[in-house]
Amino acid sequence: MSEENNNKDNKFSFIQEQITSKKKSRWKRMLISLGWTIVLACVFGAIASVAFCISLPKISKFLNVNQDKKTIEFPTMAPEDVDKNHADPNPDNLGGNQDITADNREQNSDKSNSSVGQNSDKSNSSVGQDTNKKGTNEAEVHTPETVVIEQPIKAKADVEDFLNMYTEIRAIANNANKSMVTVTSVRKGVDWFNNDYDAIKVTSGLIVANNGAELIILVSLDKIQEANRIKVTFFNSVEAEGVLQSYDTDLNIAAIAVKLKDIPEQNRKDIKPAILGESFALVVGTPVIALGNPNGYVGSMELGFITSKGNSAYITDNKVDIFNTSINDNKNADGVIFNFKGEVIGIITKVLKDEVNENVNTVIGISKIKKIIESLVNKQDQVYFGIKGMDMTAEALEKAGITGGVSVTEVEPESPALKAGLKNGDIILTVNETPINSMNSFYNIISLYEPKTSITITVKRDTKNAENNLNFEVILEKKDK
Repeated sequence: MSEENNNKDNKFSFIQEQITSKKKSRWKRMLISLGWTIVLACVFGAIASVAFCISLPKISKFLNVNQDKKTIEFPTMAPEDVDKNHADPNPDNLGGNQDITADNREQNSDKSNSSVGQNSDKSNSSVGQDTNKKGTNEAEVHTPETVVIEQPIKAKADVEDFLNMYTEIRAIANNANKSMVTVTSVRKGVDWFNNDYDAIKVTSGLIVANNGAELIILVSLDKIQEANRIKVTFFNSVEAEGVLQSYDTDLNIAAIAVKLKDIPEQNRKDIKPAILGESFALVVGTPVIALGNPNGYVGSMELGFITSKGNSAYITDNKVDIFNTSINDNKNADGVIFNFKGEVIGIITKVLKDEVNENVNTVIGISKIKKIIESLVNKQDQVYFGIKGMDMTAEALEKAGITGGVSVTEVEPESPALKAGLKNGDIILTVNETPINSMNSFYNIISLYEPKTSITITVKRDTKNAENNLNFEVILEKKDK
């Protein structure tokens, strides 16, 4: 019995004995786990990066997100730039080359007449001279002169010529219409009886840019601002959905975007952005074409000519040119003015219309709003200073004893200018030591800076005791839309 118990004890003791390796410390185990985690994370990140790079172009193409969007620019040549290039700064004299040609023609005619007399004199004085000199004078005398005899050509224009002229004008309009669209906005509402209804507005729009992913279209802001849905119909009857991108309340213009992928590829080639021309050189009497809905009917066309120019409208931080046409106006009129080259020279406006020209189209000149259109097209933030100013006449500058500046007529409430301490009646002389000569130059300079940028403004202020030049630090803000 005792022997059996001893055997059991020995067996039990043998089973309990095990050979184990030395246990690692807790910190060492944690470090090893952390190391493996980092290694696996790096491997996973590398694989994910490769997969993302491969799939990103396809995903972007499918969603049309930032697909090769190009920055759009609308260059312009201001009169002050013409001065710098030693050209004639007077827009009315942009046809000066023709006058110079005419003057040269008269001078050449005078020269030809005088040269005949001179040659005759030379032939008389050549008698008695030596042979070589005589030969030279004879060569001069017998040099053939080109005589131009201008005679009026009697031509009679008939009805066919008249029709041909209008055919050419219609061809210009048809080509320009490829840049025009019909914009239909739908706003949902509920009437007094709790019934749903759709308020529909139809107007015209102008294609101004193709950034590679979208077509950007300018349209009147008040026609689409509260829309729940925007439909764009192109000249070839193709329809696509539009999205409000940005807008400017001072000018009442908005930019809407239409994705290129929503337009069938076979229909894209005929749709093209308009060419923005220049409005600096406009002359009263210049014939123009109005497209869009200038008489209130979408898709209509009107012919007219410029009846007045040289007017301006002062808006916040800027000034725009205004001109009028002979085209009749009505409350539904909207559209674009083209010259006979097919270039846009103005946009019909309602918000800047004055009472004097109530019955004719009032138009914003395109040149001075190109920078604003650029910011709308590229979805760039516009800076806000917060004043309305006025250009100063030569007499006003002389009286103030300065060579340049703009007079502040209004400081808007809660604006950066008011917060900095500017007042009505101040004369802005410089922005960051750059001289200011007009409201346009003021706007062009502040537009070079981003919102939240601090700029130094030097103003001339009349006080009871003296006239002082004061410096103000103004922090520009983003312009509210």
